[in-house]
Amino acid sequence: MSSKKPLTAIFITVFLDMLSFGTVIPDVQLRSKELVESATWLPHNPTTEGFVIGLSIALFSIAQFLIAPWLGKMSDEKGRRPVLLITCTLAVFASLLYGFSGTLIILWLSRVLHGLAGANLGVAYAYIADVTTDQDRAKSMGLIGAAFGLGFIFGPPLGSILIELNNGQPLYLGLASALFALINLIWVYLYLPESRIPGNEPARPKENRFRALTNALTTPTLGILLALFFVASFAFTHLETTYYRLGEDVYKFNQVQTSMVLVTVGIVAAIVQGGLIRILEPKFGERNLLRIGYLLQAPILASMPFITPWWPIIVGAILLGTSSGIAQPSLSSIISKNAPADIRGSIFGINQSLGSLARIIGPFTANIAYAYSPAAPYLIAAAIMILPTIAVWLIKLNTNEPILEPS
Repeated sequence: MSSKKPLTAIFITVFLDMLSFGTVIPDVQLRSKELVESATWLPHNPTTEGFVIGLSIALFSIAQFLIAPWLGKMSDEKGRRPVLLITCTLAVFASLLYGFSGTLIILWLSRVLHGLAGANLGVAYAYIADVTTDQDRAKSMGLIGAAFGLGFIFGPPLGSILIELNNGQPLYLGLASALFALINLIWVYLYLPESRIPGNEPARPKENRFRALTNALTTPTLGILLALFFVASFAFTHLETTYYRLGEDVYKFNQVQTSMVLVTVGIVAAIVQGGLIRILEPKFGERNLLRIGYLLQAPILASMPFITPWWPIIVGAILLGTSSGIAQPSLSSIISKNAPADIRGSIFGINQSLGSLARIIGPFTANIAYAYSPAAPYLIAAAIMILPTIAVWLIKLNTNEPILEPS
């Protein structure tokens, strides 16, 4: 099929998805902290409070981790569109529930539902892979990153404003998030064409399909790529799950000001992924872009707790957006080229689950460390990021390595 219409449709789908999710982000860390501190049934010490705050944040990724491989497999067998319809429906209910999250239990239920809904990103990447050629894959993967970034450009500031308008309560925020999810559901139903009709690919017997998936995961190149994604995601989670607390405690920012820093990251990442990577990828290649992206991240993360508003913070945000914008689509493109077409959704489901696993562990280590020093999560993240940075420079990655020949 012509890729132009499907690419536009999936871009809008991911944008609306991230807009709905991004609207909630400014409130999650501080609401978790507030509800933990007010919970009379919890022992109140730094380790316990850090752990429960981490749990409140991590529940999203726990649910995502458990469901993403199943959704990827389902999308391989039934098509991408039905899976996206299911997850958009879940997002509506999760957002409504968040609007009434006056206790930890309701917050936790909302986070679980949001995680189930948010497990669709791997399906979106598989959709892109379905409708593009190898030559266009990296720049098309960049569209997903651009949609992701745009959702975080508009979502967090809107969420911050809605929290302020409602005197710190989440009702307006939850309703707005639900509205975006509902619009997305309608959009997918009416306008998103199916990218993968079951039967288009040569069918494999079930035992061969399982063997193909096993071989894919144990193939050196793909195994290294998935490991890189996991470690980098784990490092980055230390920023994602503490930055609003850092803004409040160290920078003395309110939620709107902290959101503006993250908006800067999102704008830069969207520019890079939506346009600049189309120029950079043919000139430098995906592997070199991945190397450069990772090389920038460790010093940026390490510096964050020690810089002062405003210009040093904005410069750091620009560099962080640039590094993320060139690394993520490059890695996704390399992974897609190493995944057989008939299990590509499963591979991206596993890839997303590894990201979710990183975001399960990360909130605990980040928030427990933060309880003792606001700088600790960022120094830990920088130290972790050294590992994939060294790996992409020293390990030869054969991006054209085949995984499994059809049998």
